[in-house]
Amino acid sequence: MDIENFLPNFEYNPNNPNLPELFGQPQPGREQIKHILIGSPKTVRVTIYNLYSRGYAQVHEWSTPQPTGNPGEVISILIRHLLVD
Repeated sequence: MDIENFLPNFEYNPNNPNLPELFGQPQPGREQIKHILIGSPKTVRVTIYNLYSRGYAQVHEWSTPQPTGNPGEVISILIRHLLVD
């Protein structure tokens, strides 16, 4: 699955701190995991804040929600690099 297909008119800009690094390579010993939220803007926002309140991810670590092409639907992505034994 190519994640770029979910981001209409997406242009990666490494100088934009509000966008996660989508295509970078994880450090040695770490593996990349992508969390993808797709839903209404309100549901995506509530889920991001819910994960923040549980201490899982900072709100600013998520990409800015982008329209998916379906009415009333957005996508937001969080990428983590996890240490895997």
